[in-house]
Amino acid sequence: MQLSPLQSRLAASLAASLFILALYLLLFSPHVAFAAELPALDPYHSLITADELGDILPGAHYDAELDLFDRSITGQVPDGVFVLELNKPRALNLSPGTTACYLVQKNTLSSMGASGSTNKSEEAHGDGVHLYLSANTCLQPSSSDTTSKPTLAPQLMLFISNSSLAGCPKDSSKAPKEGEGKIFVEGAVMYGVNATGEVYIGITAPNVSADFRGVYNFEVAASLDGYFHRFEKQTTSELLWMDSDSTSALLVTRNLTENIDDVQRILSQEPPYELFVTNKNSNATDGLKHSVCGLKHTAQIVADYRSNSKLSGSVRTALTLRGPGGFPKQQFYFVALNASSTYDGILVKKANATAKEKRQNGGVSGVGSVIFKATEFHTVSGTNCKVVTDLEFCDEIQYAVAGNDAKFNSTELAKAYDDYAKKMYANFEKVLMQIPCEAGRTSRYSLARKCGDCMAAYKKWLCTVSIPRCEDFRSNNPYGLVRNAAQAFPNGTLLPDEERQPLELLPYSRVSRNSFIDNEIQPGPYKEVLPCDDICYEVVQNCPAKIGFGCPEPGMVAFEYSYGRRTRNGSTVACNYPGEARTPTSLAGMKPPSRMFLTGGLSLAAMLLLA
Repeated sequence: MQLSPLQSRLAASLAASLFILALYLLLFSPHVAFAAELPALDPYHSLITADELGDILPGAHYDAELDLFDRSITGQVPDGVFVLELNKPRALNLSPGTTACYLVQKNTLSSMGASGSTNKSEEAHGDGVHLYLSANTCLQPSSSDTTSKPTLAPQLMLFISNSSLAGCPKDSSKAPKEGEGKIFVEGAVMYGVNATGEVYIGITAPNVSADFRGVYNFEVAASLDGYFHRFEKQTTSELLWMDSDSTSALLVTRNLTENIDDVQRILSQEPPYELFVTNKNSNATDGLKHSVCGLKHTAQIVADYRSNSKLSGSVRTALTLRGPGGFPKQQFYFVALNASSTYDGILVKKANATAKEKRQNGGVSGVGSVIFKATEFHTVSGTNCKVVTDLEFCDEIQYAVAGNDAKFNSTELAKAYDDYAKKMYANFEKVLMQIPCEAGRTSRYSLARKCGDCMAAYKKWLCTVSIPRCEDFRSNNPYGLVRNAAQAFPNGTLLPDEERQPLELLPYSRVSRNSFIDNEIQPGPYKEVLPCDDICYEVVQNCPAKIGFGCPEPGMVAFEYSYGRRTRNGSTVACNYPGEARTPTSLAGMKPPSRMFLTGGLSLAAMLLLA
């Protein structure tokens, strides 16, 4: 049959296409074409024959023609390989000596809308996209070793390749060697790659000895927005240990925002953090300290908003505006801790909290958890220093104060001190009423300060000196000053004569800073961390000279037993300032305000409190 001109052209075109395809198959190996697709990911990749494939991935099949096409077109995924979707973690049990294999498909990487990413510089063109891979170990085999420091199971390993044959063999004897992958650290791993094609992720559980029982359990995730499981390696702590007593401890996060327009939004939401606490003597969390799901299984105390619903719970957490600056923070208040014990508190920003944060910034949801450096804190042996917080008037006070269990519980003790300070402040208000605060600029006491500045500075000073910071009498803090040595402890016992009698000869050690403490609280002997001198200087700088407020200078007798000075290293609380945490912060080396125009002695106004 004679072909029409159109049919002849179609036949010629088809023949030419078939010739080109045949020539391509003769000249190029499918393996070479695929390996070149993502060279940076596969430094240990080796070519594997079709016969070897059945041994490595049972049930998988090899088709040379299909390997010429992208899997996003053919839909082919080897048996036993799990597809990872962006921002959707997958969990699995893994026996020692085996490997689990995951695949991030090329069409997932090229479809930026799947994650909602707005980072145009990372679109899936020539240079590829940056893929963030992370995993956490949730459980690990346990040792039958009963010693105080048992042997830990070895950490899982992560392998990355553009071929399942190289990174995800089911036979551990054919798996990549230890140096070819990345070993988990304390139950966590983070690995970023520049991906131009599909990416295989292998999680390998090492072999363990017969002394171990159980399996590994892990969670793995891929994201284009950042690591889904993130561990922050910063040197400073996000969680601050404020203070503790024999059974209680108060810890507070740094400010959640310092943008006044953002305060109400944060306060209307669920607290963003959870806290995992374990006694230092316990090895329960060893090997899993960087893993959120691992801590959930092993930490001795888990503190989040659900803890508040437990009537007999040992911890309460809430958002608060109390403390320096008046910005939102999340505080954790522990009770029923062991005396004379040291603990590690590991703060975690929950996955749903980081997702909300991203949405507020115009980003996307689905970003996972963030785990921070552990904060160490400890309890003391003495019982006459008690942590107080949430005071109504002195709202920046968050530390241990001289107490008496026989007369006050923590709530009653806080109210007693707060009421006393409020009463003293009323005396100051009467003095300030004599100052023309509402006068015009030419009649004011200062063009740089207002009466509101004076009132705030005086309130801070008043609360700090009327509610002294307390340490156990046996504390080894060299900056602690012995107070109330002549009084009996709440249980009725006195200091030994040889220790008490020399202290009774010292006016500043015989009694407390003010008579209210000795007469109403009756805590017995304790040590006071003296207020920082700059608290006093701030009053002088902000208030009118007419009120007669003055501060002693270093070298004067009144200074040495009334105020302390900040140290440079921040290794201990050398003096007390509202919000001064026991966790070292950058405030420790802060310079005090200039002493220009300061008076030389204690004034009548300052002495009102001490009378």
